[in-house]
Amino acid sequence: MKINDLKIALAKKVEPLYLVVGTEDRLIHKVRQLFLNILATPEQEINFSEFDLEQVNVIEAVGEANSLPFFGDRRLIFITNPVFLTGNKSTSTEQDLTVLSEYLNNPQSTTTMVIFAPYAKLDKRKKITKLLQQKSQIIEVNKLSAAQTTQLIKQQVMQKGYQIEPQALENLIARTNNDFSTASAELNKLFIFAVQNKTITSVAVQQLVAQSLDDNVFDLLDAILQNNLHRAESCYRQLLLLKNDPIALTALAQTQIRLLLQVKILANEGMTQGKLAQFLQVHPYRIKLALQRIDNYSLLQLKKAHSDLIEMDYQMKTGQGDKERLFELFFINFITNKKTA
Repeated sequence: MKINDLKIALAKKVEPLYLVVGTEDRLIHKVRQLFLNILATPEQEINFSEFDLEQVNVIEAVGEANSLPFFGDRRLIFITNPVFLTGNKSTSTEQDLTVLSEYLNNPQSTTTMVIFAPYAKLDKRKKITKLLQQKSQIIEVNKLSAAQTTQLIKQQVMQKGYQIEPQALENLIARTNNDFSTASAELNKLFIFAVQNKTITSVAVQQLVAQSLDDNVFDLLDAILQNNLHRAESCYRQLLLLKNDPIALTALAQTQIRLLLQVKILANEGMTQGKLAQFLQVHPYRIKLALQRIDNYSLLQLKKAHSDLIEMDYQMKTGQGDKERLFELFFINFITNKKTA
């Protein structure tokens, strides 16, 4: 069930068990509010409890769930951090899953238990996971697609009585890596900046929304492929000042170069921007930028850069030199060799 379906469902009937799965923070917050709204404000003080399983045993939550509500019709229980539903090992309290299983098979009718699992994937091999999925109403709050994020941000802007330029919207989604929660949070300062004319411009986004790490790495690669050693050094130093690990930078650089290679090859075969985005499962704005830049690089350049990055990644992970220095030598050699070729 999606969040819109949940709102309609709660208005008709409140079930005893719900499982909220996914990592979209802003949507998780909305789900929390929808459930809190089933209790009148005075009741929230006495009939609502929240249990963090990184701090307490699930026995406490089950005990509270089995209690009757005070001066009301329903008790609401939130359970967070159920690491036992994943393949990861919890470093905190050992959980008594037998007690939880017994409750799931026979929940208290006057209690609504909501378990929040903010994970991309659950371990469906585990008995407790299978049982919870079987007995609960499942609410999905996964990361949104580019189209969904764009539509929701548009709606937020319109609800505030503002407008946003198409290019500004593209830039905002790209700079926040298509993360709805981050993009939504960035809107707050954009609203303040545009309070006079109620229009969010591309210039405002460029000035107020920081580039993502992906964008910064792309700038570095662009400087390398354009043989601009001075700009490459400047971009690299800035990334190091922001405490970025060279191994992580190398992985991102490989991803960026691979995308340029894929776009260049497929575009040469006649694939359009829309089909490229769909086929490669990449935000359309990223494809648009790649298409604008691929003519600046030869296929040979991109293959050489990708090959060198793979070799450097191996050297870093096997301790063959200082990581920061290896990355710097990579682009200095790449630029120098191309100039002398």
